[in-house]
Amino acid sequence: MAKDRFLLIKAWSYILWADIEHVLSQLLIAELTDRIPVVYWPTYCLHNGFIHTNGFELYFEPVSDFTIFDVANPDYTFYPPVWDENNLLADDPSRETWVYRNIGDMLTCNANVLVGDVYFDIYNLIPFIGKDKAEYGMTVRQIYRYLFKKYIHLKSDIKIEVEGFYNSWLRDYAPVLAVHVLRPDKDQAILKSNGRKKYQYHSKSYGKSSKSPIEKKVKISRLPWRRKTMLPNEAYYNEIRQIIEKYDIRKIFLLTNSVEVLKEYQQKYGSMVVATDCKRLTADDDASFLESPMVKRRRGVEVLKDTYLAAKCEFFIGNDFSSLSQTVVNMKEWDSSNVKLLYWQVGKLKYPINQKIITSRKGRSIFKRIAASIRKHFAK
Repeated sequence: MAKDRFLLIKAWSYILWADIEHVLSQLLIAELTDRIPVVYWPTYCLHNGFIHTNGFELYFEPVSDFTIFDVANPDYTFYPPVWDENNLLADDPSRETWVYRNIGDMLTCNANVLVGDVYFDIYNLIPFIGKDKAEYGMTVRQIYRYLFKKYIHLKSDIKIEVEGFYNSWLRDYAPVLAVHVLRPDKDQAILKSNGRKKYQYHSKSYGKSSKSPIEKKVKISRLPWRRKTMLPNEAYYNEIRQIIEKYDIRKIFLLTNSVEVLKEYQQKYGSMVVATDCKRLTADDDASFLESPMVKRRRGVEVLKDTYLAAKCEFFIGNDFSSLSQTVVNMKEWDSSNVKLLYWQVGKLKYPINQKIITSRKGRSIFKRIAASIRKHFAK
């Protein structure tokens, strides 16, 4: 690998695990292009609480022996052309236009420094993996686990905190069920009688729902007389009950960003519930609110601690639309019966499990629907 070919991986979102997904896809690009990866999260990142620091390295060990200051060399060429040695610490407000940022440009450019500041799904990079690469022939989740194990290593103080909590509260109660429940979404998905939706969502799952053994769809009938309002997160209880009864679960490790969800589970499951002491939000709090910048690292550590602890458990139930839940699944090789990612499904449409689903009976009457169905049947 040449010592003057770099891939500078900048932040993409304001969510810690979503940014790690971005880092991993860019690390795959680095391997495909034989570039030295350098990760830099600037101070505008949600979990970077210090001035002039690399937010990534507040939590993880560097992915290479080089830093952004090695990359900012006036003798180097840069791509996309908006970048040069003087502005690498800044953000490009026009990046979402994707100019000079398609996969072909990224893989074939000859600049010394390639800047990766937009997100590519690993799935879309698979066709470009050659037979000489370690990732050749792997599935998306296998590639994710390979890259995660190779590059993503916690800082020692965070690792010690994770091990300490696990040894004190979970190790002696195996098997443990980890459950990730997001705060109920304030928005509502209003479905018309023809199945059309008012809001559009995209699942973070890799692959189609019908072929993924870890996904658990909770179907809502399209028949008007069988419809009902689906409350946020209510499908968790049935899944938890089945695992507790089948595997004699003694402890539930709860991951949640909601004060109300924690109280609800403590009332329902009592002393079975174990949770870390971390910042949680009420139903009325702004999701992006954090205290002063100097405590932001603590909030990032809390997210990491919960995630790594969940991956140590024997069973896991999570939210199919959550980067954190997806990370727990991707971090290790789970038995397909031990992990489930939940989502609402109406027909062929998927919705977040923490979303309230309201069905509407507007449209043709049931008698007109039956008549239309009979006509369609005899027409065939």
